[in-house]
Amino acid sequence: MRSLSQRRHAFTTFAIGLTVALGLTGCENEASRKPAALESKVETLEMLAPDCTSPEECTSVTIRREVFVDRPALNDAIYAQLLQQLQGSGDSEEAAADSLDKVAQQFIDDAGAVSEISAARWELNGDAKQLARRGDLLTIVVNSYLYTGGAHGMPVSHWLNWDLAKEQPVALTDVLAPGQAQAFWKLAEASHQQWLDSQGVDGEFRKNWPFTHSDDFRLTDQGIELLYGVYTLGPYSMGEVTLTIPRDRLSTLVREKYR
Repeated sequence: MRSLSQRRHAFTTFAIGLTVALGLTGCENEASRKPAALESKVETLEMLAPDCTSPEECTSVTIRREVFVDRPALNDAIYAQLLQQLQGSGDSEEAAADSLDKVAQQFIDDAGAVSEISAARWELNGDAKQLARRGDLLTIVVNSYLYTGGAHGMPVSHWLNWDLAKEQPVALTDVLAPGQAQAFWKLAEASHQQWLDSQGVDGEFRKNWPFTHSDDFRLTDQGIELLYGVYTLGPYSMGEVTLTIPRDRLSTLVREKYR
């Protein structure tokens, strides 16, 4: 017959084994859990200047957005981002419109008000759609384009990251491990230097277009990609710029759930 101390040791061993088993089961359940279902449709808003006889020559507004079934918070976030981008920098003295229909109508009205002094074909486009998905992390790209005359229009793109399980936006600070932001941006700056070298730019360019942070990011198989709009890291002619921080450099900088 086993002694009291032997029975206590056996019970302790069993308890530890049970705890580990439950922990492993929980990890397996988490890893095997199916990502949230996602269904969507595309809604389009189109508007032309009054009495338009040739759409190719008239002021126009075209806004397309992916609308997700049973995802009101996500749809609201996309809608708000579109509203902001389509109204430009917000320097106008007019109050910001609270709907895409009002934005479109105001644009058509503004173009008509200057039609006698400007022959430019004004154009306003918006587009919001799924760019990528990794498990429950969904990335939406919101594009806008504004042209009111001049040498060229103004394109703007932003990436919206959304946690489908928690129904909330995901910022870069949510992805980075605590206390690792400074190390992350050092890697991003090194990636920027590599990009500058690949462009063959001189010292004057580097001085005039310094590195800066970006709130637009997405997770890829290669690592974390940062998006920079026109006029951020270079002149308009260079377009948007993306920088990638390699995945193998991020192992200690990113929270485990996003690795």
